[in-house]
Amino acid sequence: MLVGLLMVVAAYLIGGISTGYILVFFTRRIDVRSTGSGSSGARNAGRVLGRWGFYLTLLGDILKGMVVVYAAGLLDCAPLIIGAAVVAVIAGHIWPVWLKFRGGKGIATSLGAFAALDYTILVLGGSIMLLVYLLSRSFLVSWGTAFFLLPLLTCVLGYPMHISASLALAVVIVLYAHKTNINAAFTRSV
Repeated sequence: MLVGLLMVVAAYLIGGISTGYILVFFTRRIDVRSTGSGSSGARNAGRVLGRWGFYLTLLGDILKGMVVVYAAGLLDCAPLIIGAAVVAVIAGHIWPVWLKFRGGKGIATSLGAFAALDYTILVLGGSIMLLVYLLSRSFLVSWGTAFFLLPLLTCVLGYPMHISASLALAVVIVLYAHKTNINAAFTRSV
């Protein structure tokens, strides 16, 4: 039980290690959150540092999601703890204690955690995203739809309950982190 609790706390703290913040601070000596969208994620780091900053931040954020899930598996944590670690690493990225609870939006970290949990989840999500993007030509609508449908699909397809439940919680917090973007998109379309 103690190992499981420590794993979840460690997942949150690892999620809070902000690749974009660190890269921008050490190369430009500014807080990436003071520019652009105010996020510490890959897109905003890319606005400041260019493509290399975007890709390096994206990679770092994906890797921390993967590392947490693989570590939980190596420690032979119970499925419930692994699911909780998925949610914790994403929450840590969005609300990092190190940065006064103002981080990124959680997409890249989610992708890493989902890939480590079960890579077929990414195949499902990518397929949905591509199909919806071809129909809507909107990145926000396509990834939002894919994120929203993933927990339902994993449940219908018979994935273990800890996977479907952790995806559902992850989706809720990631969509909440994007509430401003989602509201703006709906306002423009009305």
